[in-house]
Amino acid sequence: MTRLHQAFVLSHRPAGRGYYRLVLNAPGAAASAKPGQFVMLRVTGTGDPLLARPFGISSVLSRSSIEVVYRVVGRGTTLLTGVKKGQTLTLLGPLGKGFPMPPKGAVPVLVGGGSGFPPLHFFAQRAGKNAHFFIGARNKDCLPPAGILRSFKDVTEHVHIATDDGSAGVKGTSTDILHAFLSRMEKKSHLVIYACGPHPMLATVSRIASEHAIPCYVSMEERMACGLGACMGCSIPQKAGGYKRACKEGPVFDAKEIDWTERVVLPVPHLKK
Repeated sequence: MTRLHQAFVLSHRPAGRGYYRLVLNAPGAAASAKPGQFVMLRVTGTGDPLLARPFGISSVLSRSSIEVVYRVVGRGTTLLTGVKKGQTLTLLGPLGKGFPMPPKGAVPVLVGGGSGFPPLHFFAQRAGKNAHFFIGARNKDCLPPAGILRSFKDVTEHVHIATDDGSAGVKGTSTDILHAFLSRMEKKSHLVIYACGPHPMLATVSRIASEHAIPCYVSMEERMACGLGACMGCSIPQKAGGYKRACKEGPVFDAKEIDWTERVVLPVPHLKK
């Protein structure tokens, strides 16, 4: 089955704080998408930017539509903000290996940081409302906008917020409140951690999970040129040696497989979104 689709823009609106919500009619992608997978998007019929950009799927809204939540961080995403309802995007995907769903009776613990949190929303949609979601930022103005946080509260009953300066939620980082939460729990065998965000945060989450003997899966955000594993530009160092590609063998990895002491990719050029 082809993974290349022409996706019709159903809605595209700013969500605040530099974030946008893009809803696409893409029946093929909606039918097969799994939490943690991503799509490559570009405006149909244009060569600017030259390469498509990767975006995590934040929601499957119906049998035929998906939502992508993104933050403007470079030329590609700046150009994307100009896309209007009724336009068509070329969509490749869904791509990559997503999050494994938790076993029956398990409680998912979701940890987000930076702008890499949207795939966790899709996961919470599928995993049920007993998940705990931890999100952190430098201050209240750097948190995801209120509408997006409300979307998380719609799919999970437990949202934990931290800011470095204490201007919203608990003073500290998302990993600080994660560690405090786990330290208060006597029994942890029913927990599974899933995390998306900057690599240093993911390395800390991995260490905390190891200290508490909790399974942990991380989504490794990388800049990608092809999304199909050909360019090797998104390679992640492995403890067992060698590299695995975020776009093919990932973006989701078992945290204990990653060589966090290296935490580098192969030295090839990357493009900003």
